[in-house]
Amino acid sequence: MTGSIHPQAKIKVFEQPFVFETPHMGKEESIPVLEVGYEEWGDPRNPAILVCCALSQSTHATDLHDSDDFKEPWWGAMVGPGRTIDTNRYYVLCINMLGGCGGTSGPASINPDTGKPYELQFPIVTVEDMVRSQHILLDHLGVKKLYAVIGGSMGGFQALVWGILYPDFVERIIPVGSSGYSNQFMIMTNRVQIDAIQRDANYRGGSYHDGPLPSMGLAIARMVGFTTFISPIMMERKFRKYHKSEREPFTDAYFHQQMFHEAENYLHTVSYPFSKDFDANSMVYLLQSWTHFDLAVKYGSLAKALEPVKAKMMIIAASGDNLFPPYLAEELVKTANVNHISVRYELIEEDYGHDFFLIPEIIFEKLTVPLKEFLAE
Repeated sequence: MTGSIHPQAKIKVFEQPFVFETPHMGKEESIPVLEVGYEEWGDPRNPAILVCCALSQSTHATDLHDSDDFKEPWWGAMVGPGRTIDTNRYYVLCINMLGGCGGTSGPASINPDTGKPYELQFPIVTVEDMVRSQHILLDHLGVKKLYAVIGGSMGGFQALVWGILYPDFVERIIPVGSSGYSNQFMIMTNRVQIDAIQRDANYRGGSYHDGPLPSMGLAIARMVGFTTFISPIMMERKFRKYHKSEREPFTDAYFHQQMFHEAENYLHTVSYPFSKDFDANSMVYLLQSWTHFDLAVKYGSLAKALEPVKAKMMIIAASGDNLFPPYLAEELVKTANVNHISVRYELIEEDYGHDFFLIPEIIFEKLTVPLKEFLAE
């Protein structure tokens, strides 16, 4: 398949059809075989905690300080021995999202009926589909109950849906920097990213696996995404200097060919490697799943959506998050209170931006204590 599968990820193959929630032209959509990629840490006899991935994160939430790991973990400050999500105390799992390219079935997976990648023939994926595929794996692994489900951003969508679909299976849900729906800013920026990918000349209607990849479109999409992950204040702090010397002559050729600022260089540095390591169709699918996530539309209202929830909730927002502003979390808190759900709200004062929950300093200084308290209740 095209895209990155982390070497540490395990892949469980279920030789049975998986039926998707959204029909196509009135017909049920399914795939004949479901693959689920995951990693696990700790003793399976301990209380289980599921860590849900955000948009492009792999299953590699932590490495337990294994120096042989291929790639740095994305949540090593949160998950591990003695950390907030303590792998000495909990059995911790991280599962790749359905539709992604990290081991779980997605558009880059091989369709066993044709021997070729599904590409855009892969069914439409909802967050509910993602959670149902995760439940199938946990059932296979013998997990009877989740002590907690935690996830940031799109991972928070999954945490909420876990509480809705499987109210007796999960005891605590912890959406971090997340919400019950996608607001208009998310919808617009996601649309730009999808168009950037699909308008790449190499995209070819999603059928690019036998030729050059649409790397430029995917890189541009990722640049757009990165501009939403950090706050304007943090941008000013990080990127005040010119990338080139200010003393260089400002010529027409220089203007057209060079990047002036550190900010421009940063976007290229983080985006182009990503475009070689992620499947473009998977990014389109996941962005669409994000864009169309709206619990109120699906269930009639946010209050009706949360009616089944029995789990305790801890909702975490950050003052500097311009992608998921605190008002989105506060709507969830108010609705939980209306439904008499036990809910704790933590507003983190920080100005980093949406990726606050990935920053070790913020985790250690502002998230560790309230999260440990909530998990110990």
